[in-house]
Amino acid sequence: MKKLICFILLITGVLTTMFGQVFNPVRWETTVEKQTLLFTARIDDGWSIYALHIPDEGPIPTSFEFANSAEYELLGEAEEVTKSEVKYDESFKMNVGKFKHTAVFRQKIKALSDKPFTVKGSVIYMCCNDNSCLPPNEVEFAAKVTPEQQTAPSLASTPIQLVAPEQIDTAENIVAIVDESATNLANPALVDAENSLWAFILLALSTGLLGVLTPCVYPVIPLTISFFMRNEQRRTKTTIFGLSIVLIFTLIGVIAALTKSADFTNQIVGHWLTNLIFAAVFIFFALWFLGLFEISLSGSLANKLDQKANKGGYISAFFMALGLVVVSFSCTGPFIGTILVASAQGLAVKPIFGMAAFGLGFALPFTFLAFFPSLLKKMPKSGGWMNSVKVVFAFIMLAFALYFFTSVDRSFGWNIVSRNGFLCIWTVLFALMGVYLLGKIRFANDSEVKSIGIVRLLFAIAAFTFSLYLFTGLLGEPLPAVSSLLPEASHTSRKNVAASVISPAQLCGVPKYSDKLSFPLGLQGYFDYDEAIACAKKQNKPVLMVFKGHGCAKCREMEANIWTDGEVLNLLNEKFILLALYTDDDTPLPEAAHFTSAFDGKVKKTLGQKNTDIEITRYQTNAFPYYAILTPDGETVGKPMGYTGKVEEFRDFLKR
Repeated sequence: MKKLICFILLITGVLTTMFGQVFNPVRWETTVEKQTLLFTARIDDGWSIYALHIPDEGPIPTSFEFANSAEYELLGEAEEVTKSEVKYDESFKMNVGKFKHTAVFRQKIKALSDKPFTVKGSVIYMCCNDNSCLPPNEVEFAAKVTPEQQTAPSLASTPIQLVAPEQIDTAENIVAIVDESATNLANPALVDAENSLWAFILLALSTGLLGVLTPCVYPVIPLTISFFMRNEQRRTKTTIFGLSIVLIFTLIGVIAALTKSADFTNQIVGHWLTNLIFAAVFIFFALWFLGLFEISLSGSLANKLDQKANKGGYISAFFMALGLVVVSFSCTGPFIGTILVASAQGLAVKPIFGMAAFGLGFALPFTFLAFFPSLLKKMPKSGGWMNSVKVVFAFIMLAFALYFFTSVDRSFGWNIVSRNGFLCIWTVLFALMGVYLLGKIRFANDSEVKSIGIVRLLFAIAAFTFSLYLFTGLLGEPLPAVSSLLPEASHTSRKNVAASVISPAQLCGVPKYSDKLSFPLGLQGYFDYDEAIACAKKQNKPVLMVFKGHGCAKCREMEANIWTDGEVLNLLNEKFILLALYTDDDTPLPEAAHFTSAFDGKVKKTLGQKNTDIEITRYQTNAFPYYAILTPDGETVGKPMGYTGKVEEFRDFLKR
């Protein structure tokens, strides 16, 4: 057992070192205030970095290195603005200064040039928690200084962190030198990142529990539990078995996280091919669950894993877990894919958290039943009810296949599936699900329903109720509960019928890409930044710039629930030049319009890549939806904002 624990700790350490770029508890921001550079570290809960001055033989202190330049000179050394907390460190057997949550440092400089210049360098720091330390890390920075003004914050910090500083700490020990210009660098699009992350984790956990009920998994629960009943040290092996399941799924999340980059994620989540594959996969599994064909779950790989599991020893519990994951993947694949697609819009570690939560939900029933085997006798046996679960899943998968296809439809601008067409299909699907649960429809593997239990009746009522709710959308109701899944409405809902008669704003010409892209609710606008700015100058109007995506559910939700408010719609239509920048659109740019990004040094060749680069360069985020108000000269007015579910908040943002 000790050898196994040591092996797991070793693997964990190696993974931590290899994937340090994914798991980074510290985010750095660089700002310029007059002739002072400010370096702000946002530190995750439970972690800390060390002060500038540490006794010899202690941990690595935080330090700053600056590139030599004839345009400026350093005035003294870097100083701590935030007061460090000095405590006895048990690991190093000495008193050391630490920073938690937030740390601010400053370096005074003297400009030797009248022209703008850039201060380049790097910060070296070591990050630890109560149990371990990460390897020392070096982060480069580049702060632009304008001697004439010397007040503008630098937007060219390298590397730019594409995660929200959700742990921003308004600590009292941060002196007044950190003014509002530094605060504006916080990512307002992801202020609710912590809440949305927890909601996502809860969704993934619930999906993992739901995956246990699939026909590939549920029947093997008794067989798996009986394996542990025949072995000694059942509880220890059961624990290893459960942890192994979580580890395997987490590794899938790690692989997904490693593929993420500034614009790769947005391109993948909205790409027509990705959505077409998911639509096809969901249809394939739906037809299988309906009994149109059968899939053999046994294979050479699964058999080899079973042979490993039968050899005994603690390692057998791991191979038992691996075999279960492989065999169950035929049914859990769509769930896993949905979790990974949902994780694409968010924090860099979101796939890891999502798959870890999915694995935990998937492993809990097995582990719990192995610890309390007497409960196994009370579980319902696999039978006709299991096929009913398969058929219900089939209806749900067909519904989501249509959802993924609408993303393909939007990407190509076909407009095959309108909002009403989508609602008609979903209304029929869930009505048929209710009829099936009442036993009025039978499929290939179904047995006759002689009586309807209370659980089956409740699910039937729920299906009919949801179908009726969808039907009201055909009558003009806004359907806020599912607005993020529906195609964009071409007109306003019944509750805003007065606003829908507004004549649309006049544009300065036919917008580029209008043959493929459009605004909802009859609004008109541009899809190219330069065109929108040119029209704003001509009409002397501000620009409302929104970064969005074809696969952005939150974008559609805001447009359906917030934009449809009468006053908001009037403001959008009359007071602004609208600019929608799709960050996941794969429309190729003319070769003459290709450019090399100053952010990542890569050549941008598509409309989505160009728009993503604009968002990252200007606002240090790749989140969507993300709203910014611009002057006719292209300057950002006030602080941008991200997703909100409150009409008043968005209305105030527009009025401001």
